Amino acid sequence: MKKHIFYFILTVFTAQMSFATSISEYAVIKGTISIPDFIAKEVTLYNVEEGKPAVAATAKVNSLGEFGFMTPVSAAGFYYVDYGQFKSRNQLIRLYLEPKLDINLVINKENYVLSGKNVGQNVLVQKANDIYNEFAPFARLGGNVTYVDFYPWIDKGVAKANEFSKSIKTKDAAFDKLLKLAVATDVEELTYTFFRMPRTAFPDKDDRPAVIKTWQTDKKFTDPDLLKLQNGVSLMSNYFFYVTMNSGDAPKRLDLAEAITHITDPALKDVYLRDAVAGSRMKIEEYEKVAPSIKPYMISDASKTFLVEYEKVLHKNVGQKGLEFTYNDINDKPVSFSDFKGKFVYIDLWATWCGPCKAEIPHMKKIEEDYHGKNIVFVSLSLDKPKDAQKWKDFVTKEQLKGIQLMADKDFSSAVAKNYDVNAIPRFLLFDTKGNIINADALRPSNPELRAQLDKLLKG
Repeated sequence: MKKHIFYFILTVFTAQMSFATSISEYAVIKGTISIPDFIAKEVTLYNVEEGKPAVAATAKVNSLGEFGFMTPVSAAGFYYVDYGQFKSRNQLIRLYLEPKLDINLVINKENYVLSGKNVGQNVLVQKANDIYNEFAPFARLGGNVTYVDFYPWIDKGVAKANEFSKSIKTKDAAFDKLLKLAVATDVEELTYTFFRMPRTAFPDKDDRPAVIKTWQTDKKFTDPDLLKLQNGVSLMSNYFFYVTMNSGDAPKRLDLAEAITHITDPALKDVYLRDAVAGSRMKIEEYEKVAPSIKPYMISDASKTFLVEYEKVLHKNVGQKGLEFTYNDINDKPVSFSDFKGKFVYIDLWATWCGPCKAEIPHMKKIEEDYHGKNIVFVSLSLDKPKDAQKWKDFVTKEQLKGIQLMADKDFSSAVAKNYDVNAIPRFLLFDTKGNIINADALRPSNPELRAQLDKLLKG
């Protein structure tokens, strides 16, 4: 068996030599996946880049469940072994790799056995992983674990994590600091993730674990070492999401300019903003409003490159001619986009089966009423299936929907849906008086900023 593993590792080493010829220090990881009725074809080794996991290497798994890595380690840090469980949080296998380590892993269904000639600090890291794995079921998608289970347990879990952190006292001060930060990050990040998961039972809005209040401070994120952890960015994202959703009388959209006042380290601000903007789905108007307050903090080359591409995509359709379409109204009369030339056009793409779409209807009615007689038309364009045409007509009549009511001919396969890459609704489109695109992903009627935009357009 040892001879077999040796040749397997040698093969991996040879494959990686072209990548690592300038680096003389390696860490060796040999492993066996020993999980009944589970076959893994590949194992991925992640390191950390700017607070997120990044692929460092991959290895094939042989018929005996064996895999191996001989990976260059230029600086000691955390790496993560993924055989298919990483994103689902079924088991965390986090290693602290340094040059000259020689680690053996036997991976079972719910744990792993660590051995080897030189495992470095990884006996201690495994204890930290065990704490992570105790919290993980509460933050697992589809687990259906509710606050009824989580709340009675969390104080014990936090106490155990704190007790373990106090016991971390090796001769390597940098490692001690990073592992303590990792444990605290695991506990907080997974706790905040719990509140983002779909549940079948929900606590009252103000019913929250007391420990969460102790985590909330004015200057929350100060340590750039957070970017050495694979869940560093996720912690910041989940923290601000939680605070936004649980402050005030009603949830509100995350204010990026406000969020970064709680981050003191420049590198953390830069990385957090890049991630937040990328995942924000901001409209052009929203981005242009917040950009002056956040761009001064997005100072790295990576952020500058990101912003160039982000703004290019955000504005790619602006000024282009809108799609010419013709669809029938509830009286089966054809209505064309060109019929509205000379007026601003606001189009609502929706369907009778879409809950979020119907939630916008009262706002749409109100805005149509308030702007009646002005140089703008409001078009509600249904993407219901053709077989549901009568259902759509009945809904329009029953709800007394105003404006121009049309129905596309082929729901999401219709020309209007394909042209504007519509794969989710509600979706709103805004056009100028010449029929050119102002925004192909416009503000919703429920957003007060829409009125400000329309007022400006009509005055201009």
